[in-house]
Amino acid sequence: MATFDRHTGYGRTRRPKAITKDGAILEKETAKTVTVVAAADLNDSLNDTTAGENGYSTENQRYLHIQIENDAVKSLTVYGYNYAFGSWAVLYIPVGTKSGADTTAELAYVAATFDSISGKKLVTIPLQGIDRIGFTSADAGNMVVRAACSSF
Repeated sequence: MATFDRHTGYGRTRRPKAITKDGAILEKETAKTVTVVAAADLNDSLNDTTAGENGYSTENQRYLHIQIENDAVKSLTVYGYNYAFGSWAVLYIPVGTKSGADTTAELAYVAATFDSISGKKLVTIPLQGIDRIGFTSADAGNMVVRAACSSF
C-alpha cells in the first residue's frame, strides 16, 4: 500500500507548490483504455451490452483527462450524456475569448473533436455536470484512448 505524506503531498492546495519529487514510483495505477465506437452506435437507452456504446460514467467529476495514441492520421470526437436529457450530443468545450472576437455564446465554444491525431496527445476537458462520456471515431483502427476523471 502506498503511503501519503499529508505535509508534503499535493492533495488539495490553494497555492502552487514546487515540483520536486523526481524519484522512482514504486506503485502506480495501471492505465485503462476505453472503447471508441461510431457516433451512431452510442445508445441513448444505456442498456447496450457492447463495450463503449453506453459511454462511461464520470461520477460527477469536474475534468476529463484523455490520452489519445494513434499511428495514422485519424479523428476522435467526445460526446456527452446527461441523465436529465436522456440522449447523447457532441460535447462542446469553452475556448474563451480572443481579443473580444467572440461576440456570441456559440463562438466561445468548440466541439471536442481532435483531428489529425498521429502520435500521442494528452488533453484535459472540463465536464461541468456531464453524467457520461462517449468516444467516437469514423475509423478507430489502431487508436488507443485512455481516460480518467478528476475533481480538481
